[in-house]
Amino acid sequence: MLNTLTLPPPISKSLAPPKVNNGNQKLIVLDGITKIYLTEEIETHALSGIHLKIEPGEFVLISGPSGCGKSTLLSIIGLLDGPTDGGYRLGNMEVSKLSLDRRANIRNQEIGFIFQSFNLIGDLSVYENVELPLAYRGLKPSERKSKVLQALEKVDMIHRKSHLPNQLSGGQQQRVAVARALAGKPQILLADEPTGNLDSKNGKIVMEMLKQLNDDGATICMVTHDERYAKYARRVVHLFDGKIVDETSHHNQFSGNL
Repeated sequence: MLNTLTLPPPISKSLAPPKVNNGNQKLIVLDGITKIYLTEEIETHALSGIHLKIEPGEFVLISGPSGCGKSTLLSIIGLLDGPTDGGYRLGNMEVSKLSLDRRANIRNQEIGFIFQSFNLIGDLSVYENVELPLAYRGLKPSERKSKVLQALEKVDMIHRKSHLPNQLSGGQQQRVAVARALAGKPQILLADEPTGNLDSKNGKIVMEMLKQLNDDGATICMVTHDERYAKYARRVVHLFDGKIVDETSHHNQFSGNL
């Protein structure tokens, strides 16, 4: 696969980050995170004084209405954006002290992203879409093949590996997006409204898939405005006007019935 695709240069080994999960320490620690956007001399406070800790193996759902700061918070956790103020530790690393190159490499190697709009490349096959992030790591074709096939098998999409995204349903495209996020075996899966473009049936399939991944040990942080999906998570953090207003823990495993 990828016979005609120009591959990017491999990541420099000198820039490759260490594993972010060391022992039993907290995986994510946000301490007083604030995010302010300045537009035409107008201050928009997207986040204000966020304190949040996430343990390895947790499934944390960040819930709240549109515009409450959920996606902004997820972008900061995923190193796609930085806070205006406050501290952020990812495992044993203080994120604010990392260079842009180090952050980019951590995103590539340690964090898997699942987006509402799938973000698949239209002229690449299912296989190639899942393989592309691994190519950026500079992995050998044989290594990429093994990881891609394992990921597609996990989401039951291996039989569609030669199809293009426009030949798939929305639910199938989101499963491919999940496979792409999984292929590199990241420390953290971040999901931004992963059911937002799906009907209830496919939304449930994706949520059950995420729950199974969490049961298998994956750390997942997901944002949604749909309260129906709260019971899939082990902990729900409620956001309103850029602040955490409540937290709910679910000690019992969810049966999967909505």
